[in-house]
Amino acid sequence: MASSVTTPLLTDDALSPLSPQGKHHANSTAIKKRLLNFWDGLALTIGIQIGSGIFISPALVARNTSSELPALVVWTVGGLLAWACAACYSEMGTRLPVNGGPQEYVAHCFGDLLGFMASWGCIFGIKPCSAAILALFIADYVCGAAEFEFRSLVALGVIALVTAVNCTGNRLSNVSTKILLACKIISVGFVIVMGFAVLLFPSLSPPPGVDAPREPPAQADSGSYTDGLVAAMWAYSGWEVLSFVGGDLQNPSRNVPRVINMSMVIVLAFTLFANVAYFSALSFDEVARSTAVGLTFSEYFLGRAGSIIYAVAICLSSLGTLNVKTFAAGRLTQAAAERGYLPLLMKTVANVSDEHDESDGNSLLEVQPAQSIFGFLGRPARLGDGSIPLSAILFNSLLASAFVLAGDISSLISFMGKMYRPSMTGAELTLLLPRHCRIRGGFPHPHRTFVFATRLESQRRER
Repeated sequence: MASSVTTPLLTDDALSPLSPQGKHHANSTAIKKRLLNFWDGLALTIGIQIGSGIFISPALVARNTSSELPALVVWTVGGLLAWACAACYSEMGTRLPVNGGPQEYVAHCFGDLLGFMASWGCIFGIKPCSAAILALFIADYVCGAAEFEFRSLVALGVIALVTAVNCTGNRLSNVSTKILLACKIISVGFVIVMGFAVLLFPSLSPPPGVDAPREPPAQADSGSYTDGLVAAMWAYSGWEVLSFVGGDLQNPSRNVPRVINMSMVIVLAFTLFANVAYFSALSFDEVARSTAVGLTFSEYFLGRAGSIIYAVAICLSSLGTLNVKTFAAGRLTQAAAERGYLPLLMKTVANVSDEHDESDGNSLLEVQPAQSIFGFLGRPARLGDGSIPLSAILFNSLLASAFVLAGDISSLISFMGKMYRPSMTGAELTLLLPRHCRIRGGFPHPHRTFVFATRLESQRRER
């Protein structure tokens, strides 16, 4: 029976990564089933990178800097640091072209203990926190456009909607991913075009005084640049999604570095141009005060009705990103259950009699006697053909809902930035071990990134 680790996110076959004991097994027939080409991988990566961050983080960066120029410097430095981290992942993606991301990299090179810690950091912190941020972002735009005050309630409804879609088995195909990417590029392109039009033709500058959703500006000082950098790097996040579908990508030794490097160039350019556009049409204080800077910007040029249409486009593109993230989080959680990092209940299997699964559940109870008190935790959930990780998706939605109720966007981004440090640093440091040993099942001549990128990124995370 195929597992979530060995089964690709978008296909039915892939290269098998690691056994629970850390051994690597390759399936020669599965390698032929890699169905994502270079353009599919590029659309998937850019489609997640260009999302809510480009509309959320400008205000957060502005609140933690003193003027437009320092804010643009923070955006540039954040983009280069994110690129350094992406370069590390591009090499690991060629050495271990499998699904699972940092969990598989760390577990293979450093053992199950650190793999367990990386897995729990992602499942209980990074993934649900990221989903909560997206849900709150969508709620900000919905409430701002509809003049509705119950933001948390709307965010919980968004999570419930995306959870229901994933539980029914509906997910974004390659075509829908590209369509949503086009929607996102159009949304960001509107900001860039109108902003540079104001720079070239000052007479187009919008008048002040438009009523837009705002909150009191935070008291920023010179020591808050680190928080601004964290917010900027969160906006660049998304390149790591390629590590979760490495088993699906054709010719990963060539396409992984091409996809990551090209996506970083495009996203870095779009992000910097969008921020220049914001500052050209809005004052620095307006950007810092706005809770929905894209809605504020569009209302200046399109009026109230036009801004509502623009808000709908932004929300739809963000829903697509949240849908992909929810599906990936469900697969990661199920893979962790198969490795023994979580109770077997987090795994969903086919709703048929399977002696092998029953024996696996019994052996798990024998290894961990404490679970005998809660016997149901040691038995996998059964649904349909087992292709939908139902229990994992529901579990992640509950965690995301808790984060929605626990904090606001700014505090959640700061928390997630701290959670990223140990997990991503461990994944980046796995570069040093594979370079001195042969990884069975990996490619013999993988792409090599500069060690300087690894050291730079690791030192940055230690600060």
